[in-house]
Amino acid sequence: MKKTILALDVYDLQKAENLVKETSPYIDVYKVGPILFLKAGKEIIKIIKDNGKEVFLDLKFHDIPATVKRSVESARELGVFSLTVHSIGGEEMLKAAASVENRPKIWAVTVLTSQITMPEEVLRRAKLTKTCGIDGVISSPLEISLIKKECGKEFNVVTPGIRLAKTNDDQKRVATPETAIKEGADFIVIGRPILEAENPIEVAKNIYERTLL
Repeated sequence: MKKTILALDVYDLQKAENLVKETSPYIDVYKVGPILFLKAGKEIIKIIKDNGKEVFLDLKFHDIPATVKRSVESARELGVFSLTVHSIGGEEMLKAAASVENRPKIWAVTVLTSQITMPEEVLRRAKLTKTCGIDGVISSPLEISLIKKECGKEFNVVTPGIRLAKTNDDQKRVATPETAIKEGADFIVIGRPILEAENPIEVAKNIYERTLL
């Protein structure tokens, strides 16, 4: 499976479908977050799967344990590849999510990449999620190697905040695709560099070639 996840952070279902069809030679997993899911729901998930691709459902579940467990069960019925929960939900919630049988991969959000934080806090949350049976974490490029060292190679690190060059936007902790992969990221999540490009297909191809290490 390719390492790049394309974040379909768009409002328009037709635009999302076009992006899936156009970039599918270079992308295997598509992230569906609240922006698109609230617009298109099951329809966009069906479109992605009908194109032979996987869905990363990024709704960041954070609620009482029973509700989060049922949410994971519902996501399982949708046939998604992976989903997110918030690490700050605590041990009981994380264990409830992980207890669902035949579930998708679960990745816990440590700290949002728009926030400034200490690596020690990210690592603390990563260790907690691992002990609770969660498959990996969402973490900025700056903490990848630390998490891999402390939590092991099999523990997934999924990295947003990917930029093709230095930019000034709301993402504070960023890196290039090459850097993130070299540091040990299992998947990199890319949105704006592709979504806002004049030629999204060429950018997706470029990123794919840059991550073939």
